[in-house]
This record gives sequence, structure tokens and C-alpha cells, in this order.
Amino acid sequence: MPYFISRPFHTVQKFVDSIGMYRIVSGSLVALATISIILGFIGLVPYSGLSQIFSLALAVLVALVVNVAFSLLLRISANHESALITALILFFLTLPEENIFDTWPLVVAVTIAIASKYILTYKKQHFLNPAAFGAAALSLTGIYSFSWWVANPVLFVPLLICGGLVVMKVRRWVPVLGLIIVGLAIYLAESISYGTGGFESVYTFFTSWPTLFLAFYMLTEPFTMPATKGPQFLYGGLVGFLSNTSMFVGVVSFSPELALVIANLIMIPARLRQKLFLKLETKRLIAKDTYEFVFKKPIGFNFKAGQYLEWMLPHGKSDHKGVRRYFTIASSPTEDGLRVAMKIVSPASSYKEAIKGLDISHSLTASQLAGDFTLPQSNEGKFGFIAGGIGVTPFRSHIKYMIDSGKQADVVMYYCNNTREEITYQDIFAEGEQAFGLQIINVVAKEEVELPFEKGYVTADMLARRTPDFLARTWYISGPPGMVNTYKKLLKEIGVKGSNIKTDFFPGTV
Repeated sequence: MPYFISRPFHTVQKFVDSIGMYRIVSGSLVALATISIILGFIGLVPYSGLSQIFSLALAVLVALVVNVAFSLLLRISANHESALITALILFFLTLPEENIFDTWPLVVAVTIAIASKYILTYKKQHFLNPAAFGAAALSLTGIYSFSWWVANPVLFVPLLICGGLVVMKVRRWVPVLGLIIVGLAIYLAESISYGTGGFESVYTFFTSWPTLFLAFYMLTEPFTMPATKGPQFLYGGLVGFLSNTSMFVGVVSFSPELALVIANLIMIPARLRQKLFLKLETKRLIAKDTYEFVFKKPIGFNFKAGQYLEWMLPHGKSDHKGVRRYFTIASSPTEDGLRVAMKIVSPASSYKEAIKGLDISHSLTASQLAGDFTLPQSNEGKFGFIAGGIGVTPFRSHIKYMIDSGKQADVVMYYCNNTREEITYQDIFAEGEQAFGLQIINVVAKEEVELPFEKGYVTADMLARRTPDFLARTWYISGPPGMVNTYKKLLKEIGVKGSNIKTDFFPGTV
């Protein structure tokens, strides 16, 4: 990526990473709605500003009331921000009306959508996109056809910007591209068959078709997303195909919302996962400003070394980053507990202060197991790990798994920290040295050290000197986004193929 593009891109990426995922989604939808309302008042969209305000207020009110009602009825905590997002999405699908009697489709769709989150569940986790199901429940029966009026050339640029921020946050470019590529191919093929096609069809597909809103705000819904990139691309491609094909006309008409619901059902084997209620067993300081929390592992819960979970901890007076974070599971699948480790430096976010103060035997909720930062099942070949600070957690998981399972692998790990006080999990890495010859190279940036430590940062000279066969290795990099990008670029510059570089990116690292 050219520098004049990469620099602003990484600046924006840093900004979205500093905000909670739900806040980015809800905030960007509110921004898009605000822009649309303003354009309605000046006559640039066909729906008046007042009708939009009325419909939006009604959707939000119904969503929050239904959400509270179900949470009280079932005696479980309610995620009001999630309900708000569902209301905002359905607002953009349903024609805005000023007459309350004409708004019944929006009221019904929002009610069904919120109810589905509580009723259509498996292991206490919903498995259908709520907004899509709420809309499909009406459109499939022919009671009402949703307009997806957000697909308007006037709103194209705001949608591209607002939706792009969401995808940057959740890093779900793979399924989004899958939907767009397959959807565009089907759309063009059918346009050509009807004697049209060309630039005009491409323009219509992106500016006046539901594609982008469907991809940015509904496809990326985390609870209905497959866990790894391969299934994610298939998922996006399936939605792109079903939402654009006329192959099944006469049998069923695939609206965008129905296409997403059908894809949700088809992809269940690739992504269905339970909501975990985890009880804290131990917590300890494992390095300077670094804490490890060990939770009781639920019976029957399985994961792969290197994967991550979303950890939700409701707490009073949460800051703008919210009550959810994504953290790698630091433990091996062979261990009884689920470990998570994080750096907590004062002043910390409200979330980190809350988890630091969590009492033994108290619980939090985890879900959305995901991640492709995994080793080949056979562990054959040579591997290079580069860890930055607390980015060492997936490597702790990998190395402990190799130790416990008796795997033999050729692994060298560069572990980068500012000071020696920040180095953690030395006991596990020492076991790895004994078990399968793990090579640890500690790289310390801000204090003087002597060999076998290295001073400064990982460089091409350091790699050539300490790991002469670096070109023969598959490299895994985990740490802060800036560090990951820097070392990925370094490896490419010294000849490592891009296909031999794996990076650990996931939302909510702060």
C-alpha cells in the first residue's frame, strides 16, 4: 500500500480501535441517519426530515421497550446498544412515514427482531441476524416489501465512509469482499442477459442497490459470522449470490433480508457457538502492569490455540469504549482454565478497571469464538513468531499446546518489550525450550541488555544473524497494530512471501 494511502489508513484504524465495537456501529448509523435527515429537510432525498425523525424515534422507542420487557421477563441482562443498532438498521429498510398508522411495518419488524434475540437461541445465543429476521418475517409472507431506501446515490459517500469505519473496526473485509464480488458478478450476468450491463449497471449496483448497507451493517453482525476466513468468504459469497440471483423466481423471491437469514441457517455448522458464563478462579500480576485472569473452563467448550473470544463485563459508568473487549485465549486447549492476560496501566479504561477489581468467584460473559491465528494441524515446517508486549498471549497458547500434546516443531520467537520487567510467561517458554527446542530471543527496546538478549527492535540484520533460515519459515506476528504492520513490511522487504506471513488482528484491543 503506498505511503500516502497507508498513513491516513493506519491513522483512522488507530482511531476506530480506540472505540468499542458497538459504539462504532451505533455511532456510524446515527451519523448516517443524521445526514439523511438533513438531506431530507433540504429536499435531496425523497423522504422528509420530519418523517425520518418520526420513524427513527418510533423504531428506537419500540426496540428499547421490547428489549427491556424481554430482559425482565426472562431475568437476564439487556444489551440496549444492540437493540439500538437493530432499530437503526430497520429504520433504513422501511419507508419513513409521518402517520403513525402507516408505521406498523416498522413497529412489527422491530418487535420481531428484538424478540428473536431472546427466543431463537441455541445455548443462550441467537443464531439469526435479528434485523434480517424481523424484515424477512414480513417480506417472505408478502405482507410488506422493504424498500432499503438507504440505497440512494445521494447517500452513497456517507454510507461508504460510515460503513467502512465499521468494517475497519471488526476487520471483516473477507466476507464483505465475498458478498460484493459474487453479488456484482451475478448482478452483471443477469443485467447482460436482459440486454443491459456495462458501467451503468456497476454504478447502479453500488449506489442504488442494497449491497453496501447489507455488507457493512448486517453481514458483519458478529454473532452470526463464521469464525475463520475461509467460511467467512463463503458466507459473504452465498449472501451475494442469493440476494442478486433470479434463479429461484417462481419458487421464492430472495430479498436481501431473506438471503441473509438463509445464509445464517446454511452456515450454522461453521459458526454456531455458545455464550459462556465464566467464573473467575484466580488473578495475578505476571509482569509489570500485566495481569492474568483464569476462569473456569465450561464443560464441552473447545477452541484452537491462538483463537480469541469477546469478553463482556457490564459495569457502572462505562466509558466510550463500552463493556466488551476481544482478547486472545492465552491458555492451551489442553488446560482446564480459560486464561486472558492484559496490560493495565493507570489511567485505564473503565473496562480494565472493572476486570482488575473483579472478585474471585464472580463471573463475566464470553462469546464469539473466532480467529485464524492458528498453526497447521500437523505443525510441520519451520515457524517464526514475533510478539509485541501482551501480543505474546496467542504464542503462550500455541507453545503450551505443543508441550502438552507432544508436538515437535522448529520454532523461534522474537519477544519484544520495552523493559525486562515486562517479559512474562518465562516459565512456559522455558518448558518449551526443554520439550521441543523452542528458541526465545528477547528484544528489549528501552534499557541496556547483553546477549542472549537483543537491544532495540527487530531488524533485517538481527533476523539474518539470529535466524539465518528466516526465508524458510512461516512467520506469525502479534501485537499492537503499528508494530504488526511494521514487522510485516520488514519481512516482505527481506524476501519473505506474503503468504508466509500471518498476523493477529482483532477488534477491541484497548
